[in-house]
Amino acid sequence: MRNNDGNLIFEHAPRILSYASVVGKKEGEGPLRDHFDRIIHDSYAGKDTFEQAESELMNIAVRIALNKGNHTRHDIDIACCGDLLNQCVASSFAMRSYAIPYAGVYGACSTMALSMILSATVIESGAAKRAVCAASSHYCTAERQYRFPLEYGSQRPPTAQWTVTGSGACILEQGNCHNRPKKSGTVKKNNLSYTLDDVHGEENTQQPKTPYLHAARLGRITDFQITDQNNMGAAMAPAVVKSGTKKLKYDRSK
Repeated sequence: MRNNDGNLIFEHAPRILSYASVVGKKEGEGPLRDHFDRIIHDSYAGKDTFEQAESELMNIAVRIALNKGNHTRHDIDIACCGDLLNQCVASSFAMRSYAIPYAGVYGACSTMALSMILSATVIESGAAKRAVCAASSHYCTAERQYRFPLEYGSQRPPTAQWTVTGSGACILEQGNCHNRPKKSGTVKKNNLSYTLDDVHGEENTQQPKTPYLHAARLGRITDFQITDQNNMGAAMAPAVVKSGTKKLKYDRSK
C-alpha cells in the first residue's frame, strides 16, 4: 500500500464479497425501496428502546451480508463498525453475539467509508483475510443524542436534517489482483473466447465483475465556524470541497 498525501493506494485491491442493507419504514417508502434487503416497519424493531432497535438493525444487516457470502462469523478476522451513539454502543452490542475481534469506528456520515478504509488497510497488510464493515443510525436515537428527545416535542427548523433509520454492512475480502493498467478485449483459450475484465485485465471466466477498493482518500478537518446544530450539511460541505480540489494521481503501471 502507498500513501500519496492522504491518498491510499491499495496494491492488491481488497474486494467487496457481499453486502446488505436494512432500513426503517420511512426509508422503505422512498425511491430506493426495491434495493434494500429488508424493511423494518416497527421503529422499535421489536425491542424496548430506540437504541436497542438500532443495534438490531446492524445485527440483521451483518447476518444477511454473511449469509450472502456463504460465511459464518468464524470466517471473519476483524470487524470495523460504528454508529452515532456514545461509545458506539449500538454497534458494540450488535457485534457482541458474533465474537469477532472488533474495532469501534466513529466518523458520523463517513463511518461506513472509514470502516471500509481501515479494514482494507488491515487486509492489505496481511493481518486479516476477511473483515466485516458496518454502520448504523436511527432517527429517534440521533434526535435524542444531538438535539432533543422526540418526547420534548420541539419544532424542526427548515435547516434540520433527517437522520436515516437503517444499517449497511459488507464483507471485505483479500483481493487476488494488482493495480495495473486497464485492458479490454477477448482472449482465446482451448478454442473458447473469454472476455477480459476491463479493470484488472484478468480472464472473467468464473464470476461477474466484483467491486474492488483500489484507492481511498482521507479528508482533512476544515472548520468554517458553522454554529447551527441542525444544519449539519453546511458544517461538512467545506471539508468535502477542499478535499476534492486535489485530484488523485498515481501511476497504475507500477
